[in-house]
Amino acid sequence: MNNNIFKSLLLVFCAIIIGCGGAYRATKINHPILEEREYIIYKNVSLKASIAVIEHESIEIGNLIKVRAKFKNMLAKQVNAEVKIKFLDLSGYEINDNWGWQPLIMESGEIKILERIATSPKACDYRILIQLAG
Repeated sequence: MNNNIFKSLLLVFCAIIIGCGGAYRATKINHPILEEREYIIYKNVSLKASIAVIEHESIEIGNLIKVRAKFKNMLAKQVNAEVKIKFLDLSGYEINDNWGWQPLIMESGEIKILERIATSPKACDYRILIQLAG
């Protein structure tokens, strides 16, 4: 009798393993990643309601591009954030620059402008990244 119970449990166990271990299919994303379709990327969702990018543009200066962005603190308190303007080449790859993350400390309702010039003539596009400081 113990042998029959053992065989039955073994059969159930194998059925569970086979059923759970079936072919796994990863779902395909039908839309491009965020940084391919948006110019403004908030690394912290809470910042979206705190800091607004009210204006941004790029202009050519010789064979380099210059990005100008205007930020506004939408809260009734100080916000401590950091901003990075990431320059991209024609293939969408980031061009290394010396700018890195810049502090963006804003009082209630304050508006600030940030300008950056690409360090390479290969830069043809940009993204503005915003994250909480620290």
